[in-house]
Amino acid sequence: MRFLPSLLVALFVLTVSVSAQSVPLIRTGDSFEMRLSGMPAEFAAEFAIPYTVGAEGTVNIPLIGETKVVGMTANQVERAVQNKLMADKIFTKPTVIINLNQTARFVSIGGGVRSPQRIQWSQDLTLSVAIENVGGLDDYGKEKGVRLIRDGKIVEQYDLRILRKDPSRDPRLLPGDQVYVPK
Repeated sequence: MRFLPSLLVALFVLTVSVSAQSVPLIRTGDSFEMRLSGMPAEFAAEFAIPYTVGAEGTVNIPLIGETKVVGMTANQVERAVQNKLMADKIFTKPTVIINLNQTARFVSIGGGVRSPQRIQWSQDLTLSVAIENVGGLDDYGKEKGVRLIRDGKIVEQYDLRILRKDPSRDPRLLPGDQVYVPK
């Protein structure tokens, strides 16, 4: 009974980390719109322009200047802009909403699959679904040791047989992920 609080904390941390991994991060070249409220409309209109993340990972926000946004989620950017506007005493209670423009994001699937290629990413795309989308394993593809590569690092290796038996273990993919099926 005394282990129950520890178990609940562990489950909460696991749930938060899994849900956070399925939210895409803002990348260089992404574009978004920003809407503000909690201030006079004429000031809010200054912010209602399209923003594109530059090569340095920043955007130029009126009254704030260059702000680093690459690697952040839309919610993190909202909070950062709100906090900066309040900390600099520009506005007392601003509300910031970021709407990421839907740009094509991809996942690369290669190795022992029938049709190695990049496929369009969606929030519900999982490892096994991505492999099926490229025609499944070819005659030499191995089910064991399938590598998920994220940001140039092997995140984990998977056994497709286990994922078929327990779909809850099938990892969701993120834009830019690479999947390599060994031969």
